[in-house]
Amino acid sequence: ARDELVAALRQVASYIQSLAPTLTLSQVLSSGFDVMSNNTTQSPLDQPVFTLDNSVSGQLTAYLQAVTNAKAYQVQTSIGTAVWSELGIFPNTKGIVLPATTPGTIYNFRIRAIGGSTQYSEWSATVSLMAT
Repeated sequence: ARDELVAALRQVASYIQSLAPTLTLSQVLSSGFDVMSNNTTQSPLDQPVFTLDNSVSGQLTAYLQAVTNAKAYQVQTSIGTAVWSELGIFPNTKGIVLPATTPGTIYNFRIRAIGGSTQYSEWSATVSLMAT
């Protein structure tokens, strides 16, 4: 019975792996399997590059360029010289929104990529924008 279970799990894992190029990280992780890289090269992830948009009143949106080998992105915000606070970890470059902003307040963002052999990139340059 144990051998049959292992064979069945390998079959399911093979199927998930065959779909992986078309799935998001969260979709693969929802299968119950972990994500691994066969890349053994120790190369740091690039620093993320992004812009902020305040065209929607009451929120700021980050538009992030994808970082090669990144599995997710950690986003922090602050106001003025306050301590950085976590906005969250996002599985892709879309949907990074700081809701409930106060019009006239300048918000700072910084982002780092997660994944690859070094686990984290350096923090991005800080980008600041006034909320509308």
